[in-house]
Amino acid sequence: MKKKITVILKRNLVNLGSVGSIVKVSSGYAFNYLIPFNFAQLATIGTLKHYSMFLNIKQKKLYEFKSKLEIVIQKLNKVAKITVKKKVGNNNQIFGSVSDREIFLILFNITGEKLDKKNLYFPNIKKIGIYNLSIVLTNDVKVDMKLQVLPVFI
Repeated sequence: MKKKITVILKRNLVNLGSVGSIVKVSSGYAFNYLIPFNFAQLATIGTLKHYSMFLNIKQKKLYEFKSKLEIVIQKLNKVAKITVKKKVGNNNQIFGSVSDREIFLILFNITGEKLDKKNLYFPNIKKIGIYNLSIVLTNDVKVDMKLQVLPVFI
């Protein structure tokens, strides 16, 4: 007769589950492999209570993040186009290029939200014109807008 015990996984394991999953495994597998290699911990009443407490905290943070994300999306969707003015030389080429810092400053002035550098995707801009700008907030949330580069003559 095999005796099964309950463990909480600390790492993602292909055959068992993901981090935080509560699974029943044989006692030999748990005590000889999972627990010594720190893949899991024994599920006692205290650890299960501790796990549920952290799960509740994680749910609250996720809810707050989603609500804040909705506000940011609404503010960014109101902005259809942003404009950057740059000094122009010959053949409508600008001096330097448009940096992400300039775009972040304009978006911050319009929306009041600070964005991450990793979230912004746009081509290397060396000429005046209209370009596509993508802001990826999460894996499934993407906001597209136009970036217009206008000339400033000296």
